[in-house]
Amino acid sequence: MQNLRALLSPLRAFDAVYRAKGVSRAAQLLHVTPGAVSQQIKLLEAGLGVQLFQRAGREIELTAVGERLATRVCDAFDRLHDALGDLADSQREKRLRLKVPPSIAIRWLVPRLNGFHALHPDIALEIATIALADDVRLEGADCAIRHGMGEWADVELDHLFDDEFVPVCAPALAGQFQVPGDLLRADLLHSMMRPQAWPLWLGSAGLADTPCLPGIALANAALCYQAAADGLGVAMAQRAYVQEDLRTGRLVVAVDHVARTELGYYLVCDPLKAATAPVRLFRDWIRSVR
Repeated sequence: MQNLRALLSPLRAFDAVYRAKGVSRAAQLLHVTPGAVSQQIKLLEAGLGVQLFQRAGREIELTAVGERLATRVCDAFDRLHDALGDLADSQREKRLRLKVPPSIAIRWLVPRLNGFHALHPDIALEIATIALADDVRLEGADCAIRHGMGEWADVELDHLFDDEFVPVCAPALAGQFQVPGDLLRADLLHSMMRPQAWPLWLGSAGLADTPCLPGIALANAALCYQAAADGLGVAMAQRAYVQEDLRTGRLVVAVDHVARTELGYYLVCDPLKAATAPVRLFRDWIRSVR
């Protein structure tokens, strides 16, 4: 097969014929002669080594192979058009669109955003929340925060923080707990977004065979931390989310043991948008946040 770059012009002519449903109409769209379009199609067929069109009376129609290729080429050009449009929009509008899991938005990102806004008040921020378990795609966003091992090949990324779990509670309850096993008598607060957090921590503390844990299940970590601060029980906290609560004494660490995983949180962005001013400035800022 020829180099892909050499086939871009023939592919564009091929896409025009597919969309316009004819060589003459494609030529009008491309502002060239029908003969020039036909020549590009011949170059594409020669480069790929397949027949893409066949005669049907005085007209031509796609072969089965041509039909399959046409739909994929059409989709690829549409995606490219959308990407370039988004790039132009972000440059012109100074807008930054983020997709973020709810708990990290509430507990980590939003409390820090005043710093970014103070530096760049002209950049309009749009923050949409998505479930942590979802595949966080970048469609409709400039950046997203993903949870994983940072092994995504299709994006540029910045490491934010690693998984570090600690049990937290209201100061009034803290005296009841000395060692990890003491927490088995407590009312445990479970986040439905991270149901494995308590088993993970207990396993790392040597209590892997603990039976089903009683307690209260809440929709997300932010609700668990609020319930813990209100004295309802002990929550398993992502340490990065409760730094300010620990600093002010609103929450305290119930038992001094940290459970770590190989996972972390990353800001990811489309490589095509990495050099745009809003994305570049936001990445520069978020690297400095602790």
